[in-house]
Amino acid sequence: MKPAGQPVAAPQRKGWLGRLRARLDRFLAGDAQSDPLYLTHRTIGQRLRVVAVIGTPCLVVAGLMALALTNYFVKKTPVPKLDMSPGELAAKMLPNMDHIKLDTNRDVDVMEVHVDHTKGAALTGTVMNNTNHEIQTAEIIFDLTDSTGSQLGGVSQKLENLAPQIRQNFRLPIEQTNARFVLVREVKTR
Repeated sequence: MKPAGQPVAAPQRKGWLGRLRARLDRFLAGDAQSDPLYLTHRTIGQRLRVVAVIGTPCLVVAGLMALALTNYFVKKTPVPKLDMSPGELAAKMLPNMDHIKLDTNRDVDVMEVHVDHTKGAALTGTVMNNTNHEIQTAEIIFDLTDSTGSQLGGVSQKLENLAPQIRQNFRLPIEQTNARFVLVREVKTR
């Protein structure tokens, strides 16, 4: 307000954006241009208009976010039914599997192996010579893991003079005191 009591004229807005802002100001403020206490003298309708203008976009955005989080907009594709057996499906996925040959050493089998903590940490187990002749040296490499499956390292056990078709027990002290599981990595014979 001017000191003489005459209301201040609203500044003229230029362009379409200025006219839009002036209309929005008039919609929200109502008679605020002539009343110095327009915030306290607003009617309930004017207060609800302000809440509606601010709250409606927030509600729309919150609703769209809720729909997106519940996968409402995700296209549901049906799972195709298989008209072939699992063996046929495997043959289709791995067509040349019968031509692959993995060389493995079957001269010595590790029948059992585990980590023994009774007299300090050690690997104990049983191996068997599957051949009809004596094996001079067999080297078995083991991977050690802890209770969560994390690899702790590898150890090697050499066995001498394995008699044919006989099981032989072994015990190998290890430094990894927190080892819980043993995996056989490799078996070499000479």
